[in-house]
Amino acid sequence: MLPKAKRLSRALFSKLEKSQKMANSGAFLLKTGKSEVVRVGVSVSKKVSKSAVVRNTVRRRVYSAIGPIFSKLKPGLYLLTARPGAEKLRGKSLEAILRDLLI
Repeated sequence: MLPKAKRLSRALFSKLEKSQKMANSGAFLLKTGKSEVVRVGVSVSKKVSKSAVVRNTVRRRVYSAIGPIFSKLKPGLYLLTARPGAEKLRGKSLEAILRDLLI
């Protein structure tokens, strides 16, 4: 899991939600912003699952999958929003999707 210092703060979440720079994959929407350092945030709405346990599991899986590719990211702010279907992704398939989306 990513250390807290490398994650987005709540104040930056609202800034990035209004961002116009987007990329899309089937299970995730990526919004980006400018920054001198790399920070990543993950948002999982109740559209993915009504259960908080499932939403937190998705969030933890995404943070864990970002770990190996974090050093390859360009400086900036990244907000990943999970869409329905993201809860079914695991392991290598999740890493491949995030690698294609982020890099």
